[in-house]
Amino acid sequence: MRKNGNGKRSGSGRSIKIVLLSGVLLPLVLIFLVSSLGSQKFGTLHRLVAEVAGPVQLVFARAIDHLHAFRRDYVDLFASREENKRLWKELQECREAANKNREAMATNTRLRKLLEFKEASEQPTVAARITGKDPSLWFRSVVIDRGSSDGVAKGMPVVTGDGVVGQVFAVSPNFAKVLLAISPSSAIDVLLQKSRVRGILKGAGSLTCSLEYVLKTVDVQEGDQVVTAGYGGLFPPGMTVGVVSKVMKQRRGMFLEIEVTPAVDFLTLEDLLVIQKEIPFAEQ
Repeated sequence: MRKNGNGKRSGSGRSIKIVLLSGVLLPLVLIFLVSSLGSQKFGTLHRLVAEVAGPVQLVFARAIDHLHAFRRDYVDLFASREENKRLWKELQECREAANKNREAMATNTRLRKLLEFKEASEQPTVAARITGKDPSLWFRSVVIDRGSSDGVAKGMPVVTGDGVVGQVFAVSPNFAKVLLAISPSSAIDVLLQKSRVRGILKGAGSLTCSLEYVLKTVDVQEGDQVVTAGYGGLFPPGMTVGVVSKVMKQRRGMFLEIEVTPAVDFLTLEDLLVIQKEIPFAEQ
């Protein structure tokens, strides 16, 4: 039964193909005959053939036009894809080049500031680079790639071209640890540059510091500059520390609550300078 069914379908398919082929070839043969024998003898037949063949030719012409259009669209699409790939590659290369340029410019700016400070410093300095960070809240510190073999000693101040970073508190032959100014363990003698009033800068444990022991009678404004006092022989006097960002006067107590935003961006620290000055009574 299945075999007969397949045979019927095959025969039906061949019949359809024969009919379609005849429908295409017959008008073409008639056109050829009429054209060969002359339109006068076969005027009526010629018109009949034209009526039959015209639509067939129109269908073929449109089909061919569609094929040509499809081919053109395919070629254009392929070319567009290749062009998009090329443009995307160029865009990625441009972005990479732009990133490298920005990084180079940032590095040049950072190193230029360090060089300017080094040239202006009355004390010898040694350049260092951060190799590790201590993320703990209470004891914020960084590790630098210079140690006692490079002339670095405990207690030496550490700076960048922007201002104060902190001080060395532990040393090995090739590395050293630096206590950052934003650490709650840090305390630096400073001055309000405008009024010359002294205070102690302590780390707040975040990215800010607090200026302590400034009396309520002192006129302190947001934006006032804070610099090192130079007392105790640690930091040279007049070094940039930060700027007053908030002033609060509580009902109780003698002192103002002053928040200071450091001049140094501690999130982006990379290159530092250690000031190689002799630290009185420093433990080695």
